[in-house]
Amino acid sequence: MENYIQEAKWIVKYGKGDLVKLARRRANGEPLQYLLGEWEFYGYPMKVGKGVLIPRPETELLVDLAKEYCARGALVYDLCAGSGCVGIAVAKETRCNVVSVEKSSEAIEYLKKNVALNKVENRVQIIQCNALNVYKINTLSKITSILPVILINPPYLSKEEMSNLQKEVTHEPELALYGGKDGLEFYRNFFDKWGYSRTYNKKLLACEVGDGQAEAVSEMMRGIGLNPQIKQDYNGIDRVVYSIQN
Repeated sequence: MENYIQEAKWIVKYGKGDLVKLARRRANGEPLQYLLGEWEFYGYPMKVGKGVLIPRPETELLVDLAKEYCARGALVYDLCAGSGCVGIAVAKETRCNVVSVEKSSEAIEYLKKNVALNKVENRVQIIQCNALNVYKINTLSKITSILPVILINPPYLSKEEMSNLQKEVTHEPELALYGGKDGLEFYRNFFDKWGYSRTYNKKLLACEVGDGQAEAVSEMMRGIGLNPQIKQDYNGIDRVVYSIQN
């Protein structure tokens, strides 16, 4: 392991339980974040563990965009919410109302814990269902808005990428990683299910994408009349495709 000394220090300082067992689990490839049980996202603590995707720095770009284009009190849909990190950070940073949608029973438990941990129960509504179930989401949403915001961090790894995962990533839920043969399955279904009127009438629509997927997702946005833009992550990779309305 490249940073084994630092990781050992973190396990000793923050690990709970038998430290030798924790070290062995880490040596076997289990993610450090799972062993510690908590990880930081946008400066806020997030509970993580088996069954939920680990928050990543590049996903913070979605929060950056929300901060730039969301007015206080706006409605934000956090689709494929996972641990809830995006929606929670947006609620903390912008004081917006958030509807976090996640279908995994395991992930939803972490989402609930993180909402409570960060004390945003009054601004984050949790809905457990498929993010593509537009009717159910609209029915269950307690808040309405003329121009809401949609932020999405969907599964986008291709079949080939899934077969070449780092050992640590194999411990994360396939449901949150695998996006079909070419990794673009969710995006196709999203633009089909949410439809022209639903996606066009938005203040901001922002999708995190995998390496090399930005142009394909941009084309899908153009197909429903949106004008996509691309935001690069800290490594210079096209990471977020988004469209804004004035």
